[in-house]
Amino acid sequence: MSISQTGHAEIDEQHKILDAMVAQLDMLCDESRHTANPNCSNCSREHMLQCRATLNKTVTDLTSFLSGHATYEERMMELLPDTPSCQAHIRAHKAAHDGLARQLEKLAGDARTGTPLEASKQVWRIMEIWLGDHTKLFDQRLVSMSQSDSPEISLDNELVEMLDRHVFPNRPTMQRTAKTGGLQQARNDARRRYESLSPAQRNVFWLVVGGRKNAEIAASLSISVNTVKTHRAAIFQKMEVASVLELVKKTDLLR
Repeated sequence: MSISQTGHAEIDEQHKILDAMVAQLDMLCDESRHTANPNCSNCSREHMLQCRATLNKTVTDLTSFLSGHATYEERMMELLPDTPSCQAHIRAHKAAHDGLARQLEKLAGDARTGTPLEASKQVWRIMEIWLGDHTKLFDQRLVSMSQSDSPEISLDNELVEMLDRHVFPNRPTMQRTAKTGGLQQARNDARRRYESLSPAQRNVFWLVVGGRKNAEIAASLSISVNTVKTHRAAIFQKMEVASVLELVKKTDLLR
């Protein structure tokens, strides 16, 4: 998925983390790696329930993410001058946020009742709109209409908590205004280490965190067990862990 950049550090960081969240859906369907036309009916009930639980969590996280993202941008909109052009943009931008929220609300129901594979495709379609058309039409324009590249926003405690919990743990403007604590530093380190992984290593990473054995990972990704072992060793080295348990704990810092 190609992400349109806005040039605004906070918004672009939100988009990057959103993209990383959705990328985990690549690991949802094992059958899609081996079949041109995968079908959920070919999977066991246990596997279906597992996929559905993963989707439900993803949709819930995305809904919370949108809430924090929209709140930040709408606070940013308050900085725009009171001109017809700016006010028209504000109305359209807020309506677009509402539209995404309604789509995610509908998707939450579909994820609970429909097939996981079809619901995951709907998630991808919404994310393509969010990170593509929505960003080009609204987020980029919002940044260009602002009086500076990084407008100062008065972040009250409630908004700060929402951004930290649902959007991303390391807001760029916070780096300029406050010292990060121990937990914040650990999150930053975990994020930096994860981003150093190659795409192939990330594929193995999420399967290892999910408790898959080397042979299962090899079969799922259509690679050899030796290749899995090589990726696994590199992951442990880059993430600076010595066991799967340590890797899982470090992964919690990415969420």
